[in-house]
Amino acid sequence: MVCFILFPGETDYIYEWSLISYPDSYDGEMKDRHTPTLKLSQLPEGAYVFRVTVSAENAFGEGFVNVTVQPAIRINQPPVAIVSPKVQEISYPTTSTLIDGNQSIDDTKIMSYHWEEIEGPLREKKASADTPVLYLSNLIPGNYTFRLIVTDSDGAANSTIASLRVNNLLDSPPVASAGPDQEISLPQNFITLNGNQSKDDHEIVNYEWSLSPKSKGIVVAMQGVSSPYLQLSSMQEGKYTFQLTVTDSTEQKSTAEVTVTVQPGQNKPPAAVAGPDKVLTFPIQSTSLDGSMSTDDLGIVYYHWENISGPSSLHIEDADSAVATVSDLQIGTYHFRLTVKDDQGLSSTATLSVIVQEGSNSPPQALAGGKHILVLPNNSIALDGSHSVDDQGIVSYLWIRDGQSPAAGDVILSSNREAVLQLTNLVEGTYMFHLKVTDGKGDSDIDTAIVEVRPDPKKNGLVELILQVEVGQLTEQQKDTLVQQLAALLDVLDSEINIQKIHAYSDISTAVVFYVQNGHPYKIIKASDVAQMLHLQLLKEKPDFLLFKVLRVDTAACLLKCSGHGRCDPITKRCICYQLWMENLIQRYLSNGESNCEWSILYVTASAFIVIALVVGLTWLCICCCKSRKRTKIRKKMKYTILDNIDDQERMELRPKYGIKHRSTEHNSSLMVSESEFESDQDTIFSREKVERENSRNLVNGAMKNGVSFSYSSKDR
Repeated sequence: MVCFILFPGETDYIYEWSLISYPDSYDGEMKDRHTPTLKLSQLPEGAYVFRVTVSAENAFGEGFVNVTVQPAIRINQPPVAIVSPKVQEISYPTTSTLIDGNQSIDDTKIMSYHWEEIEGPLREKKASADTPVLYLSNLIPGNYTFRLIVTDSDGAANSTIASLRVNNLLDSPPVASAGPDQEISLPQNFITLNGNQSKDDHEIVNYEWSLSPKSKGIVVAMQGVSSPYLQLSSMQEGKYTFQLTVTDSTEQKSTAEVTVTVQPGQNKPPAAVAGPDKVLTFPIQSTSLDGSMSTDDLGIVYYHWENISGPSSLHIEDADSAVATVSDLQIGTYHFRLTVKDDQGLSSTATLSVIVQEGSNSPPQALAGGKHILVLPNNSIALDGSHSVDDQGIVSYLWIRDGQSPAAGDVILSSNREAVLQLTNLVEGTYMFHLKVTDGKGDSDIDTAIVEVRPDPKKNGLVELILQVEVGQLTEQQKDTLVQQLAALLDVLDSEINIQKIHAYSDISTAVVFYVQNGHPYKIIKASDVAQMLHLQLLKEKPDFLLFKVLRVDTAACLLKCSGHGRCDPITKRCICYQLWMENLIQRYLSNGESNCEWSILYVTASAFIVIALVVGLTWLCICCCKSRKRTKIRKKMKYTILDNIDDQERMELRPKYGIKHRSTEHNSSLMVSESEFESDQDTIFSREKVERENSRNLVNGAMKNGVSFSYSSKDR
């Protein structure tokens, strides 16, 4: 607050305070404006002019006051370094993390950040950085301490500490499982124990079965004691306890026990079950004979199928198994007998009838699978036509590619003649495949499957980096390092670099296809922007920054529009112009360098012809002007007079009046004097004889008119 005080005398005065000038931001208050003391408040910085008038009876006066409000004196506050997280812990095999110092604060602005590693395991290079965020990679187990120092615009600094612990790979002990307790009855004296349910967080490297001390003195035959499966035989009535010990890769062990009880029992003969009778329609490729439903109290150890009646032109596969396969059946009635036995030799039989009858043939129905949608980079698919049906069985499949489908795409292992068509290396477009199925009677049917291959949604973001290294020599660790280096160049996180494909570009080079995404939600950065940034840095500014030499950086897909007058070559990433169009050379080599097809050859040819014609015309005009200038010279004035006869001849000579003496001064009559002007330009060419003839003719004509004879001699000129 500011106060202005006037000290009046004994006379009563009237006071009036007013504000003459003030800053634009003024919004203060003026109190007691009609008193000797003026009170001011809420004055922003700037210059003010106040006027006060004092009046009384028969008296008046005024005065002015200048007030300047200075800005407040700023006292710098030092910055406060803040790291996040201040304490963190990661476990191997994770070897990278980051510490964020962006939350550091200052009353004005933090001008610099500096990270340094003050404590940590022995490594080749300690971590340091001058960025708000410290990115750490290739960490080894141990405790780390990092210091962040921040400095503001006044040079004040502050620091704080962040700690990191990298733990070794955790390995829990295994858990052994020998399975549930078992019980068998004699005469069955064998069983298999299963320990494959044992678990470990990494890997079990050893199994060890043994008799438990609880079964000391018992004799039993054991096989597979070092595997998950223990086979026991020659067991007798009683109770057996077995112990399973499992060991993991770090020599940690675990044990479990299982008990097997052998009960006494009486053997019963098996019961053979051959299944229900069958009625089949010819032709039939094969049918199965299932005796797996046969039972025995101790277990069946022998199966045998045989044909006891019916046509003999058949073939039985797996005749000594529970399930046999019969093929080459003809029209007729077959009877098959199944014989089963247990390990005590007791047996049982069952009979099965199979009737094969001739039926009417119906054409097959092809089912190609309908429409499929495939999104690149997934370029492989299997079209399943095995659901096609026929009453007597389909004998052949044939897949035919439609003539309007793209030619690119490979059929794997001649699968175009199988029920399932396997395709790979498909490209963007719509494919149609016709499936033709044929039955044994030659009847056929056709169905169509459609495969729509859609473009890669990341197509516009894919960047192709060509490195001078064989594809087999690029290791996984080098790939991770390459990702970190690219992230550093592009100023993004490692997780935002996504490698989509690595393949051989040539015998000595490798193509790495990747895209960059950032933001929340993630957005893919345009490939052209990424390629342009990397091209500038890797090929010009930092050619040795990556692990391997960079041969080329470009977009993986050719994204050029070619001005609508050409197409983009996917190999060279250059425009191939249509006929009568060519590249804009000015833009290509002097501007942004992007390949295009902007110039019409007709217009370029016409423009070139016009330019040549203008140059030739200007040259001719210059030559003509030079010649005309040479012809123009200053003309001289010459005076001629008529002379008297000489040598008694009626002939007169015309001589110049100046510069040439008269041949005789004795002549008394001078008839006429003529003045003429002749050009003295030596470069102008005239025929001297013609001039002489013209002059002679003029003189003769004049003499004839005046009765005087003239003679003009060229030597007197």
